[in-house]
Amino acid sequence: MNHHGNRPPGKQATLLAQHPARLVKDAFEQSQTGMVITDAEGRIMMVNDAFCRIAGSDRAETTGWPIEDFFVSLHPFSGLPGSGDDTHNTALSWQQEVLCRQSDGESVPVLMLVDTLQDDQHVPRGRLYSFVRFTTPGGELLDERHWVHIDPMTGLPNWLLLRDRLDHALAQAERADTTLALLFIDIDRFKAVNDAVGHIEGDRILGDIARRLQQVVRSKDTLARLGSDQFVVLLEKDGTAEAAQVVAERLQEALEPPFNSGDRYLLLTSSIGVALYPGDAEDLETLVHAARGAVFTARKKGPGRLAFVDHRLTSRLKEKYRLESQLSEAIHLPDRHFALHYQPEFDRNSLRCTGMEGTLRWKHPERWQQPPSHYLDAIARLGLGVRLNRWMIRAIIADHRQWSDDASPLAQLPISLYLCEAHLAQDTFDSRPLDHFLRHLDTPSFEWLTLKVPAQGLGSDLDRATHMLKRLEQLGIRLAVEELGSTPVDLAWLSRLPFHKATVDAQLTRAHRDGRRLVEASCRMLNSLGIEPVIVGIDDEKVAADMEATSARLVQGDLYCPALSAKALTAWLDEHQPPEE
Repeated sequence: MNHHGNRPPGKQATLLAQHPARLVKDAFEQSQTGMVITDAEGRIMMVNDAFCRIAGSDRAETTGWPIEDFFVSLHPFSGLPGSGDDTHNTALSWQQEVLCRQSDGESVPVLMLVDTLQDDQHVPRGRLYSFVRFTTPGGELLDERHWVHIDPMTGLPNWLLLRDRLDHALAQAERADTTLALLFIDIDRFKAVNDAVGHIEGDRILGDIARRLQQVVRSKDTLARLGSDQFVVLLEKDGTAEAAQVVAERLQEALEPPFNSGDRYLLLTSSIGVALYPGDAEDLETLVHAARGAVFTARKKGPGRLAFVDHRLTSRLKEKYRLESQLSEAIHLPDRHFALHYQPEFDRNSLRCTGMEGTLRWKHPERWQQPPSHYLDAIARLGLGVRLNRWMIRAIIADHRQWSDDASPLAQLPISLYLCEAHLAQDTFDSRPLDHFLRHLDTPSFEWLTLKVPAQGLGSDLDRATHMLKRLEQLGIRLAVEELGSTPVDLAWLSRLPFHKATVDAQLTRAHRDGRRLVEASCRMLNSLGIEPVIVGIDDEKVAADMEATSARLVQGDLYCPALSAKALTAWLDEHQPPEE
């Protein structure tokens, strides 16, 4: 018979070391996984060394404290169900991504696994928490940026996911020869806010910041958190400097309302640096570094500023958006800010005025000297072309009615007007097509009016444009093509449309070596289609000399007469119009 007392000492020690309770204790203590046991109220009863290292605390600083004091999560902490609660619908185990704050203030991302501990009656009496950090095969801890794809505090993509998307976007942009924009966002003076409200409250505010930024970022863009108070936006589908400027302004506006922190109201701003691919950088690391450098440039100007890597671009875009802001204000009050001038058109043989073109003049003290075409792109971007076009049509009708009442010879001259492309696409702010708008104007006839269709407007939706042009023709309006030769046009299709005139820009002679031949070829082609060419842009003697041999009969330009106000045009016509033969 064997008795325990008869066992050799070595054998007995081995058995004690293999006792289940001892094995469990050793596993708990020696595990590299941070482990915590809490009571039913969620207060810490036991921790191991691995958890102390992750949390940056010793055992004395952890025991007795609530477990939720040692991590931050987007998800609310779930307390243990009480004895009277329904436990059937309560998860007994789960896992989630959290941040554990270390003693140096840095947040370490870990995977937290939670297991509920039950007594013999299946009543929860505590929980076992396991905190896992992944390591390399050599045992080295992975940098937190390379751990998971989602930042647990904000729910945004982290550096790893952003880097993957940026790698893919750069490869796509290189193949398609397109641009990308990277916006680096730094929350101004956030460290002071963190010190004032505490790290836990600061983390909550960062979550609020992330949600506000996410609400204004376009669905096709990527918003990521790099860590601390730094965010990045990748503009992949529309990575132009202009798009970056618009998105940056929306991001800064999203932070303008104050943030609530208890009984405090915190005002936060952001400095944003923008780097463009391929202009500023052609690889991932350099692009991020360039955008980060632009943040420092922005901060030098003060909080809440924006800067591009190319400082000249910052100035140009600032001026561009200043112009658009002024234009938008002016177009909503056109009678105050704009005036209509008229530039005569001439028969080059008799020098008689054969018609005139209505042109826009902005009464802005710095802007009025620019030609109308200088603003067309900006007006189109603002979506205000239809509004301004309608105001011009009303103003021309009022001037023509006045000339008719005064029996002025100007009433006998046809008037042409540039038609914005949005009218052809029937892309109007009030869904009212141009012909419907014209029918409701107090005008007995439109036979004196010519609408000049932009050549680029004839290259998109041809069927829709054709339908609109024929409806305008039914109103008695004559149609012309503007700037033929600057945009490819289907000649077979052009021959089927009801155009009676087309303008050809004489400045082609300066833009192309064979410009004069190009102008003449355009004039001959138009004549063969029964469309009369008008050579425009003849502003000096040299250009006039280059155009002397062309077959066009009609000409226009500042050399013959600049655009004049309605009153000045009346006086000019009385003095310069030769008598009819």
